[in-house]
Amino acid sequence: MIGKTKEQVALYGLGNAGKSIYPYINKLYDISFWVDANEKIWGTEYHGIPICQPQHFYSYQGKVIVTTTDSYFMEIAQKLMKMGIKKENIFRGQHQIYDQKEEIVPFDISFLKQQNICLKEADLLNNTEKIGSHKVMILCAFYSVYAVQLIRNLKKRYPIIEFSLLCNSEKYKSEIEGYASHIYVYHSYGELYGILDMLPVYNAFQMLWIENIWVFFRNIIRRKCKKLNLCVGGSDFYRARVVELGYKEQLIKMADVISAETDQTISDFISRYGQSRDKIRWVNFGIEALDYIDENLGNNLGELRQEFGISGTKLIVTCGHNANDSHQHLRMVSELTKMKPVNRDSVILVFPMTYPEGQNDYIRKVQAELDKAGFDYRILTGFMDTTKMAKYACISDIMVHVQTTDQLSSTMLEEMYAGSVVVVGNWLPYGMLRNKGIEFWSVDYMGELADILDNIVENFDTYRSKCKKNRKKIHELSSWDETGERWINLWNMHSNMNEREI
Repeated sequence: MIGKTKEQVALYGLGNAGKSIYPYINKLYDISFWVDANEKIWGTEYHGIPICQPQHFYSYQGKVIVTTTDSYFMEIAQKLMKMGIKKENIFRGQHQIYDQKEEIVPFDISFLKQQNICLKEADLLNNTEKIGSHKVMILCAFYSVYAVQLIRNLKKRYPIIEFSLLCNSEKYKSEIEGYASHIYVYHSYGELYGILDMLPVYNAFQMLWIENIWVFFRNIIRRKCKKLNLCVGGSDFYRARVVELGYKEQLIKMADVISAETDQTISDFISRYGQSRDKIRWVNFGIEALDYIDENLGNNLGELRQEFGISGTKLIVTCGHNANDSHQHLRMVSELTKMKPVNRDSVILVFPMTYPEGQNDYIRKVQAELDKAGFDYRILTGFMDTTKMAKYACISDIMVHVQTTDQLSSTMLEEMYAGSVVVVGNWLPYGMLRNKGIEFWSVDYMGELADILDNIVENFDTYRSKCKKNRKKIHELSSWDETGERWINLWNMHSNMNEREI
C-alpha cells in the first residue's frame, strides 16, 4: 500500500527555535528548503534540507512555516508578504513554550481551527461558571509570581471578587487554589480558542502583560469582557522589536485602561503610542514579601545566613535577582574584579539564579568566570518561595541591579525595604523612586561599578544609615494594603468592598 504523500512546505529560521521544532515538522510535512538570514550557511544543508537565502521566496508560492522565536514572527511575515507569499500560506511554528504543545499556527485567527472544549474540564479546579457581578479574569500565558500575588492578596482583602486565571501553566494550581474560582489552562492555540469561545462575559479582563498571543485573539477577547485592561511590563514593551510594537498596537487601541508601574514607563509608552495618553495610569504591584520581611528582621541574622550556606561576617553583595543574561552577570564579575583587593576580600558575591528554567549553560559560564576571578561567592539555584526570598532580603547588605531593561523590580524593592544599600544602572526608569525620597545609588555605565562598591564597602555604616528611611516609604508605595485599592479602581469596583459586603 502506497503511503499518503505529505504536504510540501518551506521553513524560515534555522536558529535554536527552528532546530527544536524540526523533528515535529518533519513528521508532518515534506520540507522543500529552509531559509535563513545568516549568509554563512547559504548553500549548505541541514538534515539533507538545502538552506537558501530569503530571496528564494520570490519564486515560491507554497506554504511557509516561520521557525523563529515568536518576537520575530510579525517582522518575517511582513517580509514574506512583500515577496508575494499569501497571508493564508504563512504559519508560525510554536516550539514548547512553557507548557504549550508543539503546533503549527496560522498567521491570522480567521484561519485557525477551533477545538471543541468542555469548559469545566479545561479548569484545573473543575468548577462550573456562574453569573456574577464581580468577575475578573487575569490573563498571563506563562507562570508569573505577579499573577499569583495579585490574585492571592486581592482575594484576601476583597473576598467578593471572583477571580479566574487564563494561562498555559499548571504550576498555578498549588499557589492559588482557594483564591481563584477557575484556572483555565490551554496547551495550544486551538484549545485557547475553544476556551475563549465558551467563556461567559466577565466584568473585566486584566492582562499581565501585553503578550503577542493576546493580540492574536484580540477580537474574541474584546467580546468576552465589559472592561479590557492591559498592564505594561518590561520585556513586552522595552524588549519588543519595532514591528512587534506595531502589531501590539491593535490590542492597545481596544483597551479601556492601560497601567504601568513607573512614571518613566508611562512617558515612554505615550511616546510610542500617543493615542493611549488618556487611558494610561500609574498602578503598581504590591509586594507580599514585605510582611515576611517584618517577621524575620528581628531574627538572628547569623542563623538566617546559615540557611543559605553563608558563614562568617563578610558583607553580602547580591548580584542581580535571576538567571537571565539581561542581568549582565558576566560583565558585572569582570568589573568587580577591579575593586581594591582589601575590599574584594571583605565581601561575598551571591547570585540568585533560581529562575527561569533552562539557564544551566549560562549559570556554568558565570561560575567559570567567578572561579577565574577568585571571588568568594555563592550561586543560589534552589527554588525560593516568598518566605525564603524575604529571609534572603534580610541578610543581604548590598545589591547590584544593572539589568539592561526593567520597569520596576519587586526584588530590588524588597532589598531596599530590608535595609540593603542598592546600586542600579542609571538607564533604568527609577526616577519615580527618587522623587518619593527613596535612597539608592546609580552608575551611568558598568565601568563605574568597582569604584562605587569600593566606596560603599569602606563606608558601609554611613551608607546603611541613609537607607533607614526607605522602609516607611516603600511600605506606602508597595504594600498590598495600599496597592490593592488601585487595582480595584481599574476594574470600576468600589474600593470599600470587603468581607462585610458578602
